[in-house]
Amino acid sequence: MIDRIFKTTKFFLNTEGRGNFRPEDFDTVLHNKVLEKFEENFYDVNQMVNRQNRGLINGGLENIPDKIRERIQHYITPDEPLTYTTPYFNLPDNLHYFDTVEYNGVIIELLKSNREFKIVEMANPKEEYPIGLKQGTILKVRPSTIVDNVTVSYLRKPVRAKWTHIISNGVEMFDDGATDFKDVDIHPSEEVDLILRIMSGFGLNLKEQDIKEYAKREEAENFNQEKTS
Repeated sequence: MIDRIFKTTKFFLNTEGRGNFRPEDFDTVLHNKVLEKFEENFYDVNQMVNRQNRGLINGGLENIPDKIRERIQHYITPDEPLTYTTPYFNLPDNLHYFDTVEYNGVIIELLKSNREFKIVEMANPKEEYPIGLKQGTILKVRPSTIVDNVTVSYLRKPVRAKWTHIISNGVEMFDDGATDFKDVDIHPSEEVDLILRIMSGFGLNLKEQDIKEYAKREEAENFNQEKTS
C-alpha cells in the first residue's frame, strides 16, 4: 500500500508543479496523518466509553458500531500474555486502549483510581473476582496470588511506516525487501482518506473523486501493459 500512496502523492504534486519531495519528508507526513486518523478513531472509542459509563450501552469493543469497529479492529491485539515482575504485570509498549484483561478466562475488573483500588483491595478480592489498576506501563492485580496466566486484549498504537528504496540511475526505486521496510498501518478502507490528508500535509487540497479517477487510470494502464507483455 505504501508504494501506491507514494506514487499517487508524487503524481499529484508533480502535476501541480510542486516538484519532488524527499522520501524522509513523505514518511514524516504519512506517519503524522496515520496518527491523526488513529486519534480520531480513539476519540470515537472514547465517546462510546463515555456512553458505556453512563449506562447507555454495554461495555467492550464488541458493542461499538460497525463503522467504528471496522476501522479500529485493524489495531486489535487479542489475548496477549503479560509478564509478571514482582509485584506488577508489565504492559505492552504499544498498548493504547484496553479492551479486556483476563485471568484464566475470568475478566479482571479494571478500577479507575488508586483510591478505588485500595478500597476494593481491603475487601480481600478472590481469584474468581479479580481487580486491576493500570499505572503507567504496569498493571496491579489483586488478589496478590495472581502472578501468571493474565492476558490482555487491546488497541495498539500504529506502526511507523517507511517507504524504503534504492537509487538506480539517479532515480529512487521502491524496495520492499529492505530490512527496515514498514507498510502503512491502517485499515485498507481508509487509504483514499489518508491520501487526501497527506496531500493536505503537502499543501495540496484534492477531492476524493480526484484520487479515484487517478486509481482507475493506473489500473487501466497496468492492465494494458500486462496484455502487451
